[in-house]
Amino acid sequence: MPTQFKELNHIAIIGKKITIMSSTNKFNINKTGTVVNETKNMIYLLNGKNISALKKIAKKEITLVKVSHSKGDYFINGRMLLGRPEEKIFKN
Repeated sequence: MPTQFKELNHIAIIGKKITIMSSTNKFNINKTGTVVNETKNMIYLLNGKNISALKKIAKKEITLVKVSHSKGDYFINGRMLLGRPEEKIFKN
């Protein structure tokens, strides 16, 4: 399936597998995992089933993320991640 660009307000990322493609923090680049929690400023990635593999990543450091979705992979601008998850649904 072709790669698509999509607005975040139509995709919930909790429970989705993501890969950080670009970041201002070089240590976050190519981090992959399943989003298990999302707050206003942080994303929590679980890589594997071990809770010690839980990674906290600041949203403001992310510039491009790839979301694996059942309908294909989507690239999302990191600015679209900023804010509380429940408030992003209502943004235009």
